[in-house]
Amino acid sequence: MSETIPNAVLSEALRERLNRRTVLAAVFCTFRFDPGFFEQEVLPLLFDLQLHQVASVRKLQLEDALRPLAGRVAVYYDPGGLEEGGRGPASLDVRRIPVRPRTGYFHSKNLFLLVEDPDTAVRSLLVMTASANLTQAGWWENVECAHVEEIADGGRSRLREGLLDFLDRLRASSRTIAEHGPLDTIRQFVRQLQPVPHRSAQGRLHMHFMANGRRGGWSFAELLRDLLPDDIAGANLEIISPYLDDADSSEPLAALLDLVRPRRWRILLPEDGGAARCRESLFDWVRQEGGQWGRLPGTLTSAGDRSAAPRRVHAKMYRLFTTDREVVVLGSFNLTRPAHQAAGNVETAVLVEGPAGTRRRFWLQPVEERPLFADVAAEDDGVDTAVIPLVVRYHWDSGQAEAMWDGRNPSPKIDVYANGVQIFTVADLPAGARTELPVAASEALRDRLRSTSFLTLRTGERWGIILVMEEGMAYRPSLLLDLSPADILRYWSLLTPAQRAAVLAAHGERLADFEGVERLSSPLTEDVTADSIFDRHAGMFHAFGSLARTVLGALADGGAELARFRMFGAKYDSLPVLVERLADDAAGDPLDRYLMLLCAQQLADRVRRDRPEFWAGEPGGVARLETALAVRARLRAEITARNDEQMASFLDWYEVRFLREAEAVPA
Repeated sequence: MSETIPNAVLSEALRERLNRRTVLAAVFCTFRFDPGFFEQEVLPLLFDLQLHQVASVRKLQLEDALRPLAGRVAVYYDPGGLEEGGRGPASLDVRRIPVRPRTGYFHSKNLFLLVEDPDTAVRSLLVMTASANLTQAGWWENVECAHVEEIADGGRSRLREGLLDFLDRLRASSRTIAEHGPLDTIRQFVRQLQPVPHRSAQGRLHMHFMANGRRGGWSFAELLRDLLPDDIAGANLEIISPYLDDADSSEPLAALLDLVRPRRWRILLPEDGGAARCRESLFDWVRQEGGQWGRLPGTLTSAGDRSAAPRRVHAKMYRLFTTDREVVVLGSFNLTRPAHQAAGNVETAVLVEGPAGTRRRFWLQPVEERPLFADVAAEDDGVDTAVIPLVVRYHWDSGQAEAMWDGRNPSPKIDVYANGVQIFTVADLPAGARTELPVAASEALRDRLRSTSFLTLRTGERWGIILVMEEGMAYRPSLLLDLSPADILRYWSLLTPAQRAAVLAAHGERLADFEGVERLSSPLTEDVTADSIFDRHAGMFHAFGSLARTVLGALADGGAELARFRMFGAKYDSLPVLVERLADDAAGDPLDRYLMLLCAQQLADRVRRDRPEFWAGEPGGVARLETALAVRARLRAEITARNDEQMASFLDWYEVRFLREAEAVPA
């Protein structure tokens, strides 16, 4: 925070802080949410992979890369801020959780990443506090602000209490679900931190995490009064906020002026198309109170092309500075009453003291001329301010859909549409309780989820959109299903995520665009034939050994979701998908298929024996796998019929010996 305004590309700054470390859990918070953009452009930042430039192929690669993070990525968003962008439907294994505070909007913009160094196994928590929504405008277009702080595992941090309070309230305010796996992982990490009782050390402020938006809480000015050093009174004050109250004077600004009593102060003039987006009377009031309006330098707001309009300023920042000291508060707080009052929006920010010994100046350049004035801009422009509080959930493992009414009284009649087609109606849903939908509604929703995750609601004259919550994502049909058995064996044998991503990229380039299409077919390799079956049996046994190590290793490390994907899922490389392929006579020689089925049975027996709780917890997946494995009897009969009378006796002996190997051969 020197005389030059610090700036960076948000995505590049985050990737640099990750520094090739492995992400163990991720929690995003946002007001506006474009799920397609998030999956295509933000989610890839979590992985150290070279992803394909074609969106459809990149989604295949991300589907694979997310396996180790299955169930450990969540986005908490305000349902009024949903955006249907042009990036296609949400389809990856991300928990999308709506948050509806009783006091206002869920307006915080945060990222919590639990990461681990692959070489040292040292864990850290990255905490990003920002002004950017999970949208294209937020991450690619606007001028935003963000701060990323890293906290060591078990270390000391003044952030501990503020983070715990916010994370606990976030969990409690997500009333529609009970499972918060990634959030609970982050909370557990924060609990183990050592608290720092003092607000400063050696004359410098510790970093603080600030949050409001609850009854009985503190306003923004009250939070600052408790945190700011006594000697900051009389400092210069600079405020960057893209939104102001639609009023003749600013109550939150007056509270800040009374608290800080700045020597000089300057505030961003919110503009659009050359016109000021505030009341003319407010413009005059600021000048009468002794303040100045300002603009950021053109070097920050330029869109590159001289003919293009300046980039929109969406940053929210409060900066106090003297000649040799600087304290900055940045995050989601606009200079508005809903943001600053205690029981208003849910907002977050961090308070950071800049480095000492640097000459400070205003970043905003003063506006001397009187501007033209346009309608006052509001943060909730384009937001659904009357959200229909229906939550729809679909369970891919059971095929069951359910609805929950998040209102205070039973629901009205609600017609539910997908892609313009009505798929079901609900009425008189009890408040706060899950209600299973009829089979026909569940099946209709399942079919529509292949092309969209958005539903349109209508009740009376009100319309709205919601995002379906999808559970059991291991059982969601993959974008790529029709690999041959040999292809699947080869894929299991690939050692690293980078190898698998490269194979999917090469495979995807040979396919037509398949955005929104669920099933594809194309050989993964050019030289695989029924006679080669991945270099015959050695490759087969190697592939099943690799799968066994993946499944049992994931279960040993607490990664039940990854094991579920591979052992029972509906993905292109899931075991049931391979076994079902073996029923097709075109899949190769009966003897090769028979041996693969024996390998699959051996693995199933081992998992059932070594991990009985995992096996018992997946009745649907077990039933599908056992049904598919039953084809072994038919293949055995074909092999026996093609050979002499001794074949049946040989197979009796061989099956018993082979399947017993599950007890002796390590994975």
